[in-house]
Amino acid sequence: MDRYVRQRSLRQLGDAGQEKLKDSKVAIIGVGALGTLTAELLARAGVGKILLVDKDVVDMVNLQRQVLFEEKDIGQKKVLVAKEKLQRINRNVEFEVIDDFLRDGNSVVLNEYGLILDCTDNMNARRSINNFCASSGKIWVHAAGSGVKGNVLVVDNPDLFEKIFGNSASFDACEEIGVINSLTAMVSSLQVTEALKILTGNDYCKDLIRVDAWENKYELISV
Repeated sequence: MDRYVRQRSLRQLGDAGQEKLKDSKVAIIGVGALGTLTAELLARAGVGKILLVDKDVVDMVNLQRQVLFEEKDIGQKKVLVAKEKLQRINRNVEFEVIDDFLRDGNSVVLNEYGLILDCTDNMNARRSINNFCASSGKIWVHAAGSGVKGNVLVVDNPDLFEKIFGNSASFDACEEIGVINSLTAMVSSLQVTEALKILTGNDYCKDLIRVDAWENKYELISV
């Protein structure tokens, strides 16, 4: 039985789309609430190679929303735990890890990856992603969520992110206002959907996607 038969049956993907996923290389920056689920969904979808970049260790407070981690993982490196569990989910996917935070000085590690996914909660890391993609001509997909609200944006213009978020030192931190775990699942799912569109050559959303999990609101804002 082909594990991807349900995807191959989709008219939006088909056999050709599934082969494109197999040949794709994706870098995920941040292995927390968004990154764990985004990585799992892409691994289950059959993306050929996935890079995980993060320097944090698993903490008790992560377990409320970071779906790959369990109590026994507390104190261990997130990238190493995530890689081990993802390999058990799909042994046909190749995983690489960088035990570090992304910054301008080490963004060269992204060179071989065709798509960059922002799952971090750090504005400096996001700017490093944007700077790298501006110089390399690559697309990246921004995702963020805190409280009950989240954003997803495909950044295909190097000026786009700074124009929208340039005046923000950071987004609201989960440590300050909290976060509902259903929100991060919603935001990750939206990010992965846009990533699958890009990787398979389909049209992707050009608008800023905003979601309010508590009020059941979903809007597209033209940028």
